[in-house]
Amino acid sequence: MNLDALRPQRGKGADTEGAGVWAQLLGELARHALTVRPDLYRRADGSLPPQMVLHLPNELMAAQVDKDVSTLRRWTPILEALGYIDARPHYTTMTTRDGQRIPVIDGTLYAIRLQPGHKAKLTYQDLNAQYRNLDEDRQAGRTAWKVVQRAEQLAEWEAAKAENANGVPDAEKNMRGSTAHPMKAQYLKDQLKAWAVTPGQVQDPLFADPRIFSTEELEEAVKTVQDVIYLLPTVAESDANKRAALVGILGTALAHALEDDHSQRWYCKAIWNAWNAEVEGRGGLQVLAAQLARLDVDRHEWGSLKRPAALLNARLRAA
Repeated sequence: MNLDALRPQRGKGADTEGAGVWAQLLGELARHALTVRPDLYRRADGSLPPQMVLHLPNELMAAQVDKDVSTLRRWTPILEALGYIDARPHYTTMTTRDGQRIPVIDGTLYAIRLQPGHKAKLTYQDLNAQYRNLDEDRQAGRTAWKVVQRAEQLAEWEAAKAENANGVPDAEKNMRGSTAHPMKAQYLKDQLKAWAVTPGQVQDPLFADPRIFSTEELEEAVKTVQDVIYLLPTVAESDANKRAALVGILGTALAHALEDDHSQRWYCKAIWNAWNAEVEGRGGLQVLAAQLARLDVDRHEWGSLKRPAALLNARLRAA
């Protein structure tokens, strides 16, 4: 599709990408879902299907392209007229507080063209399929609203970090207009890709920062050894009054992930020792991260490993 033809020629949006930026995002999400689940979408001969049907949250897409939902509504008939998409709200049911089941919109269905010349079209089967359990998603916090909230937290943190680094006063910063937020943009893109594959599926950011997210959110986000490895550098960067809570969360996550709950205090101590080494300039957190990565591989390949803490301790002493 010629995206240049979608650029507004006059008015407020003149010289911007216009609906083309959204068309590009929809195409990227369709290709991602196709890459992740080719067994579901590719034809028997391996060729591309003429279109993809995805269940997507408009709030997240609007935030990703830095627009509001009403702008996507204005762009929808433009892309539909070109045969690039066919869009309809998708209905499901949810349980109210008094136990009643009521119909609600749980997202929007998009048929997205993949082959030139095809006119995207949703079918009756598409519209009547169930894509998510809204009651469970809301209870677990897997909602577009919560993702956008977290994205805004990231944007605020990025702006504050840039201001502190550059020494830009608030008044001057505000005069300069909007600021780019690469972490926010990447976070939204990751959530949209996860949702495109499994509607309602959102992932807590692996780059979660204790200065951004609450203790409760971190406890929910940190589950695996890889999560701990990714977050170890933030032990050195975290506020002093929050560091103990963070170490506790990481130590507990390690004990659970390694099925070694009785060694929870030892894992916390190992992280504290690594932080102390970091303060002394000896790169302790990096050493611990490397040893954890090695241990994570060993525990999957070495089925008889019974005492991961003892092995990690020996390796840390040797390092």
